[in-house]
Amino acid sequence: MKSKIIYIVVGVLAFGILLVMSYSGQQRAKINEVQKAMSKINNQKEVTKQATKQLETNYNEADEKAKFSLIEFAKYYYTFASQSQYDKRFEEVKDDLQLSDENKKQLFSDGRDDTGGSKIDNLGIRSVYDSAVGYTSEKKDDLIETLATVIIRVTSDTTKTVRQPVLIHGWYDTKLNKFVSIKVNDLQ
Repeated sequence: MKSKIIYIVVGVLAFGILLVMSYSGQQRAKINEVQKAMSKINNQKEVTKQATKQLETNYNEADEKAKFSLIEFAKYYYTFASQSQYDKRFEEVKDDLQLSDENKKQLFSDGRDDTGGSKIDNLGIRSVYDSAVGYTSEKKDDLIETLATVIIRVTSDTTKTVRQPVLIHGWYDTKLNKFVSIKVNDLQ
């Protein structure tokens, strides 16, 4: 009888141990599944983080290039002391521009009066770039809207030097790495 009880107790214990081991194995399998899922999420998070960093890097590079190019445009656009220098302004900046013919015509007038004479030479107009601060807004499609507040010093044979603020508003195409539109407004 004692041996039957011992066998029953041992059998119940063995059955209990098997149940615990089975439950433990199921829990281990669930833990492994969760660990695999977490690993997959961490990998996706890393890929997303790298893609975001690449986008930020590309935007920041384009953003800086747009501001720099607009300020360089202002330096050449507003620095002249003769008609020949005035006429060469487009040549100095053309590599950074892809403007429509109308926009180019608005920006780069010939500086001549109705008789064909040079207003620049006849009036002794001189312009010198003084300083500028560039700003950009968000990138929309492939365009970055760029602004520059520019201070120029203008003088002529009949006037004193005047410091004049100007706002240049440009749209920089990040695929072309060029300005596709530029507008100039005097701030007076």
